[in-house]
Amino acid sequence: MKPSALLPFLTIACSAFTVTVSAADGVTIDPKLKAAFAAAKTERVAVIALGDSNQRFGGHGWSRHMARALGDTFGCYGTDFLLYRQWQDKDAPPPSVAPAGLADRAFSYWYVAPGSAEQLSWKPGLLTVPANHPVGVSGALRYHLNYGTFPEAGGATDAGFSPVVRRDEKPWTVLAAAPSPVNPVTGEYGIAHYTLDLPADAARAWPLQFMPVPMRKPVNGPFLVSIAHVENTGRKNGIAYYTLYAAGGKSLRDMVTRLRAMKPARAAEFFAGILRLQPSSDAPDASRAKGIVMISSGLNDRNSQAPSLGPAPARSSTPEGYADNLQALLTELDTIWTRNGGGAGSLHFAFMVSHTLGDPEDAKLASYREAARAFAARLPDASLVDLSQLVPYAEMVSQKYYDKGRATDAHLDPRGYEAISRALAAGLAE
Repeated sequence: MKPSALLPFLTIACSAFTVTVSAADGVTIDPKLKAAFAAAKTERVAVIALGDSNQRFGGHGWSRHMARALGDTFGCYGTDFLLYRQWQDKDAPPPSVAPAGLADRAFSYWYVAPGSAEQLSWKPGLLTVPANHPVGVSGALRYHLNYGTFPEAGGATDAGFSPVVRRDEKPWTVLAAAPSPVNPVTGEYGIAHYTLDLPADAARAWPLQFMPVPMRKPVNGPFLVSIAHVENTGRKNGIAYYTLYAAGGKSLRDMVTRLRAMKPARAAEFFAGILRLQPSSDAPDASRAKGIVMISSGLNDRNSQAPSLGPAPARSSTPEGYADNLQALLTELDTIWTRNGGGAGSLHFAFMVSHTLGDPEDAKLASYREAARAFAARLPDASLVDLSQLVPYAEMVSQKYYDKGRATDAHLDPRGYEAISRALAAGLAE
């Protein structure tokens, strides 16, 4: 599998096509998982995703299609996070590195140093919500933005920025704007949270863009933004889908290693953004939050020879090592969730061993599914999602669901991700 971006940076997007879905005969969705998603009918449930390159393959993958299918089925109260980033053009000097007081706290960031100026573009990231996004562009929307604060302006005389929301098509009308510039100079380094509300408008049926600064206006340093997302404050139930990890060529062991190496403050920024919306951003109570963690892996685990990182180490490429790495990952995620205020036992884990590769199935993938199934059966808060049953191999081939219409592939055509996602969502809703 080819390397891809580690984490999501670009626009929040939706499918431009539809797929007719009928789940394969005999497919059984774990009742525990159905119950976890059923909670979204009456309250907000966060869906947190980790995966290999299939998570965001080609700029879509599970992060687009699973999010859309679940949002269409259960309702949607928020978008995925946009993680702003530093961008380096070819042959250009490296971008400025944020001061340690911010770099150690920001999950991801776009930084402009004092005395410098840049412009907003797709390079650091754009938060665009299409007109057909299940969050509902006509609803009462709240733009959430995390930004850096600084002890001093560093000689700059015009520090400050003004978030805006505009129509993302002609005539590019500004629909909401900060009443006054946000001053990031507070006397100390930190990550602050800003919100800008866009009132509901039943006639609004166009794409929206949420920006920390107006387009084509210079962004003067010191300036740092890290995470942005959009909430529909009128939705008291449904799901919001967040991509925590998406990396090509990586395995469960790599996910565990990444989480263990992450500074607590950086993890806290990501999870605080999830928890502050539950049960609503007007009255947050993290102890009441509910989450479902969807873990997609298998293809790269076949090549992972290092010992697994859980309580019963084995070679990571074996079914025993796969299950042990799942245990290690669950432990890390539970720890981060509760450390940031989430209630113990309020996460449910869904193990999505990679899609089918053939008939007969790849032996290692088949063994991982059985290991994950057995592991989940021993836990009250875990389930296997068998992708090979949701859309069997024969259908994958006949519908050309593999990337580039191949007879098998480590990646899928967008329609393949869409078909599997909608089959799962339909089964969960039955």
